[in-house]
Amino acid sequence: MHFKKLFLCLLICTVATFNFSCSNNKQTYKFLNKKNVRVALVLSGPVSDSSWNEAAYNGLRRYRNDYQAEIAVVEKVSLADAKKVFSELASRKYDLVIGHGYEYGFIFTMIAKEYPETFFCCIGGEVYSEPNVCSFKFKDEQYGYLIGIVAGLNTSTNKVGIVVGKKMPSVERTIVGMRKGLKSVNPKADLVVSYINTWSDIVKGREAGVAQINAGVDVITHLADVSGIGVIKAAEESDISAIGSITDQHDLAPSTVITSGIEDASQLLYLACEHYSEKTLEAKVYSFGLKDQVIDLTPSYGNIDPTIETRINRLRDQLTDQEVVQEERLETVRKKHR
Repeated sequence: MHFKKLFLCLLICTVATFNFSCSNNKQTYKFLNKKNVRVALVLSGPVSDSSWNEAAYNGLRRYRNDYQAEIAVVEKVSLADAKKVFSELASRKYDLVIGHGYEYGFIFTMIAKEYPETFFCCIGGEVYSEPNVCSFKFKDEQYGYLIGIVAGLNTSTNKVGIVVGKKMPSVERTIVGMRKGLKSVNPKADLVVSYINTWSDIVKGREAGVAQINAGVDVITHLADVSGIGVIKAAEESDISAIGSITDQHDLAPSTVITSGIEDASQLLYLACEHYSEKTLEAKVYSFGLKDQVIDLTPSYGNIDPTIETRINRLRDQLTDQEVVQEERLETVRKKHR
């Protein structure tokens, strides 16, 4: 009996020691005590794209004004040049280096150990392998779900289209959400998806839009940055409805854009910078959605029937911060109990 008690005591002590040792070995980022933070933003495209990149830049400028930070922006950085650019910024002692696009994430995992005093943040990514690497992303399925609802309630042909710059995880999540939102309000509707393999070719965007319209699409949207301008132009020329993407794109075609889906890259980037300044930034993936006011819809500016717009707003308000797949399961449960 005494032997058993002694063994149990030793076991507990061993476990406690092991846990204490593990907690001590856990690496965390050491924030520097600096009055003015230096933040660098790296963009894959131009800062004047009226979409993803411009929104990020606006968020960085707002942060600079609020926190008196020093900022730098590098535009049109290809993957081939990204490692060199990020390394240079870290060497120049920028405290926070932000890559605006998930494709930059794997580069951060390659260089983070070389620059332990720089925190690397990937917007739209899912990397956090080092104590100085994190990701901030949208709940893309939720964004897609909202767009799907709008499209499903405004199509007459039951053919809805989306033109996409390139295939990537965030885009695929958006398409999944869009299909679910579309089917939730219009089970007969189909989603047509076109990939054009470029973010910056307006002509290719227009060509893809025209092809979808010729196939019967009467509501179209995009996830194509600058190329998406061509998609909206195609809709305007054919007098069909378009849904703007990422930012409010009403001004591109005032009578054509019935609403825009908002993924507020400005606010998402601001939150990342704010977390750094408050010394709360951690090596993890941060995910934000409708409840956090980084995903939403713009007004219709009179381009949607008021009755339909009221229904869209009601459905938007009902959509919680849960994942869309969970929302779908909840809807199944609701139907069983009606």
